Amino acid sequence: MVFIHVLAGRPGSVHDSRVMCNSELWRTAAHKFPGDTHLLGDGGYPLLRRFNRVLSSVHQEIERAISLLKGRWRRLLFLDHLDLELEVNIIIAACVLHNFCLLNDNFDDGYFLDGDDEDHDAEQQYPDARAKQKRAHLMNICCMFWCEECLIAHNIIQGNKDHRVLALKDFQEKDYEDVLKRPLFCSKERHEKEELKYFCKNCETAACQSCVLIHHAGHAILHLEEEAERQKMELKSLIEIQKYDLQAKINTLGRLNEDCIKFIQRSEDIKGQVQKFVDNLIATIEAKKQNILAAANDETKRFLETLTTQKTEIDNEIKIIESSLEKADTILKRSTHAEVVQLKKSFEEIFQGTQSQPKDCYPEKLPFLAFVENPKMLSTLNAEEIGMIEIAHQTKARQSVAEGKGLEEAIANRQAHFSLTTRDSKGRQCYNEGDHVTAEIIDEQGRDCATELKINDNKDGLYQISYSPRNEGRCKVTIKVNGEHVHGSQFIVRVKPFQFRPVLSFREEGSSVGKFNWPRGVAVNANDEIAVTDQLNHKVRIFSSEGKFLRSFGKKGDMVGEFNNPRGITFHNNGNIFVADSVNHRIQIFSGEGEFVGSFGGKGNVDSQLDIPLGLSVDSEGNIIVADAGNQLIQIFSPEGKFLTKIGEDSFTLPVHCIQYDRYLIVSDYNDHCIKVFDRNGKFQYKFGKQGGKDGEFNYPRSLLMNKSGQLMVCDSGNCRIQVFELNGKFVGKFETQDKNSGKFISPIALAVLSTGGFVVIYSSNHCIQIIE
Repeated sequence: MVFIHVLAGRPGSVHDSRVMCNSELWRTAAHKFPGDTHLLGDGGYPLLRRFNRVLSSVHQEIERAISLLKGRWRRLLFLDHLDLELEVNIIIAACVLHNFCLLNDNFDDGYFLDGDDEDHDAEQQYPDARAKQKRAHLMNICCMFWCEECLIAHNIIQGNKDHRVLALKDFQEKDYEDVLKRPLFCSKERHEKEELKYFCKNCETAACQSCVLIHHAGHAILHLEEEAERQKMELKSLIEIQKYDLQAKINTLGRLNEDCIKFIQRSEDIKGQVQKFVDNLIATIEAKKQNILAAANDETKRFLETLTTQKTEIDNEIKIIESSLEKADTILKRSTHAEVVQLKKSFEEIFQGTQSQPKDCYPEKLPFLAFVENPKMLSTLNAEEIGMIEIAHQTKARQSVAEGKGLEEAIANRQAHFSLTTRDSKGRQCYNEGDHVTAEIIDEQGRDCATELKINDNKDGLYQISYSPRNEGRCKVTIKVNGEHVHGSQFIVRVKPFQFRPVLSFREEGSSVGKFNWPRGVAVNANDEIAVTDQLNHKVRIFSSEGKFLRSFGKKGDMVGEFNNPRGITFHNNGNIFVADSVNHRIQIFSGEGEFVGSFGGKGNVDSQLDIPLGLSVDSEGNIIVADAGNQLIQIFSPEGKFLTKIGEDSFTLPVHCIQYDRYLIVSDYNDHCIKVFDRNGKFQYKFGKQGGKDGEFNYPRSLLMNKSGQLMVCDSGNCRIQVFELNGKFVGKFETQDKNSGKFISPIALAVLSTGGFVVIYSSNHCIQIIE
């Protein structure tokens, strides 16, 4: 291919076609370049199709010629600056060189490069050129590295005028991000300089503006940024799912690692248990062996002692006989016949001490010691294993099930119940002694809102759980096994307001057995027996929790065991009954069956003396608390009646009842219409209430009681109701006391609590006892 005409201009110009059409060549051409003998080269911009069929061949030839030219004049590589005019001349020179090589049949790269010393000359002439070339690499939006000379050529191209060029040494972290997020261009032929700005939903591909007009006409087109944001959200969602899955797997792997460690540790523990058990067996057998050996030693010692004694005795006898024989033999040898006859009597005397022993002097037969084996034990050891390895199914919290009404609804200040069944991974009920079961009841503010939380372990995988919510509203019940939530936890429980409900009444005015005449005080023992002071009948009557009369004791008088207007009453932990014998100004003590035990008090105003004692109670140490109404004091006595202390001097108008709860002593002041609170040392803390009929107000408060939820119940007698408070005096609820027969409101006088959580209420004026829940 020979270049006939060369129109050299700014490389890559988008106006190549206009330059061509305005050139002298175009005007003088007769047939406007018919056929394939004339070619047009451009910088990539689309021109007339007929002149552009073999465009790539032209480019290759030009690039080849330039390479040859640079090979001949290598110093061009080391020029600091290559201006536009020089570059145009280089292109023309390259074409001329190409024609020269082609016409002389010398088109060989080596002809210009081999043996060329001009490289060395160039480097000698420009000693810093090569170093400059190596260190001056730059990067632009094309994401390519350039030397300074190539950068000049790059910048000459008009299409590159908006490119951002930055020296490598100046690169910052943000620049890397810009390079990574550089715009992408269309890959279709003749679209290479068009940026991808659109997305075709039909074809699901990015497109440039030309592609949208030519190839995606009528398709649903979106801005690429819009589609990218949508897909980015989907990818983020997918990434989050994968992250969650990854974290779950990491957590699972962590738990598996922990399980491996636990399992290995458990195996070591089991080995230790087996070794300990075997050691105990061996120690037990060894101890029994030592017992038998000791018994054999004892028997041997005993018989050896006997034999030694016998041996000593016989040995002594042998010596005596030998001595006698020696004497007799000597006499026989020295004596004459006449002397022998005369010495017979002397011989009898010599052997007199030896002839008493029998000829067979063996004392007795030796005992035979023998070990008799226990074949039963040996056969048991052979037949039985020392133990076995049991594979206990591990409890899975998420498989464990909690159920019961107490997980759906509850009543304030009443016990709620539910059960928990622990299960393994296959849903089978299982029990492991090491399982840690916990329950937490909190309100919507995250505060503890329940009392009497109990977890009873049946030792078979079934747990009975109960609690008493304090206030109405909603609470959250959280149940965990070994620190993990069970299935369904947390549970939202709706707590209904606390309401009293009468379940039993028994009443009948009179003086005969079982009938009342102004009942005043009430107490309940551990068996739910109800003891009532019958004031005007001067007795104590005892009933079952079903209202059945059991027994009574006392009569009017001032002697031992007699009463004059008994008021307060309480059961002691030891089973004794303490009764406030008010008009006799004393406290009498009786056994649970009504037998007199003792008394203390007596009218007066000095320590240990009383004046109209009313309410009684027992504190946490077993001491007796007496509301000494006449002396306007609270006195405390030991169970034997010894005076201990008093509180409230000049603090009360008419104290009716005092109870101890935690570190407080709580007193109802009848005429002051309030509740007063002291510490255990008698120091006043606070009071609440005033005269009135509103919630939290009182008219002649009487008996006090702490319910199982730790709340204070007060008999507000003048307002015919029972009020419930928090210990700090916050009003919780109330129950208006009403006679269901007449419909009239009646005054509650005294309170006691049953083991079931129900309450016993005394109504004096109606001669009635009522059990409420």
